[in-house]
Amino acid sequence: EYILPCSRSDPKIEACFQKTLNHLQPYLLKGIPDLDLPPIEPLIIPELGMENGQGAVRIRALFSNITVIGAGNYSITKARVDVNTYRLDLHLAFPKIELQGYYEVVGNVLLFPIQSHGDFWALFGDVLAIARIQGAEEIRDGVRYLKVARMLVDFSLGRARFRIVDQLNGDNVIGQAMNQFLNQNAKEIIEEMRPAASASIAKHFKDFLGKALTKVPLKVWLRDT
Repeated sequence: EYILPCSRSDPKIEACFQKTLNHLQPYLLKGIPDLDLPPIEPLIIPELGMENGQGAVRIRALFSNITVIGAGNYSITKARVDVNTYRLDLHLAFPKIELQGYYEVVGNVLLFPIQSHGDFWALFGDVLAIARIQGAEEIRDGVRYLKVARMLVDFSLGRARFRIVDQLNGDNVIGQAMNQFLNQNAKEIIEEMRPAASASIAKHFKDFLGKALTKVPLKVWLRDT
């Protein structure tokens, strides 16, 4: 019921894949016990790091225990598929993604030393992402399956808002200044974090997708005729 199979010979196979993956969305939100898949939300990212050693803002930041809400509310706007090489490119749109977790920051902003740690919250709107997936066939007990050999993710944000609760400095001038700085420089900060965030997201979804594909024979969702 949750898998709408596609056919290798379908001249509109890309439209078929797009429909299949969008059809899966509500099932992923609830989780699929048959495939041992937990609900896709909340997504937990254990750790993300970033470092910027140039310019007026030189900081090292570590984000941990990150809870992500909104990743399951995706829509696939475009799919490119090569069924011979098992290459799949997906264009995804998310209305909004909300994050919360713990942060630690050390460094300098202009000439002022900054040290801060505490809880953070972020809201990203109009998120667009591209996932490039390279699959590979494997045979187990005479049955063909697909595994995820490689996955790359990139994304862009329409808007971003941040809020931090600085446990070191409290709700004083430094804490307020940090919040103001984060929101005024949101796009630049996201650009700095993008490579680390993309790698972490790709790893998570590679594991998630790989786990699902090991349970479903290739012929169930990609028919030879």
